[in-house]
Amino acid sequence: MILPLLIRDPRSGAYSRAFFDEIIERELERAKRHKVTLSVLSVVLTSWDSFVREEEAATVDGVVRTVANTLQANLRLTDFLFRWEDDEFLALLVEADLEACKLKVARLGETFQPWREGKGPVARPFKVRAGAATLTGNRVFAGVLQLARAAARDASGEVPAIRV
Repeated sequence: MILPLLIRDPRSGAYSRAFFDEIIERELERAKRHKVTLSVLSVVLTSWDSFVREEEAATVDGVVRTVANTLQANLRLTDFLFRWEDDEFLALLVEADLEACKLKVARLGETFQPWREGKGPVARPFKVRAGAATLTGNRVFAGVLQLARAAARDASGEVPAIRV
């Protein structure tokens, strides 16, 4: 059992990665039992290491909180948002099929577009990329997770990616 203090990431307010480990089995079983889809959305803050080196801690914390709030505002109440790594958030999208994921990734691309132009929480260009994958058939969840993360980290273009 995870300690209540570790359920939320203190910098972002999103659920912690440790909490993901607590709930994923339950959500996978529920999705299987109710025959609903489960998808993963990965959101990556590009050039994060250089940003952290160049900015003050309060600015970095503010950006982390703003990203989390922006993502949470674009999720449903049934979805879960996690701070996965320093430069990555992960959302577990319950009952979201591939089309819903495509729409979500496109909307996030539009939401974060002004940030790429320096019109975000800091007065400098800041890139946020999103990618998603959907659990289908007999696919192993760990593979879906890796596909979503790879889609978000794919730097081949500015368009957010979906992996199936």
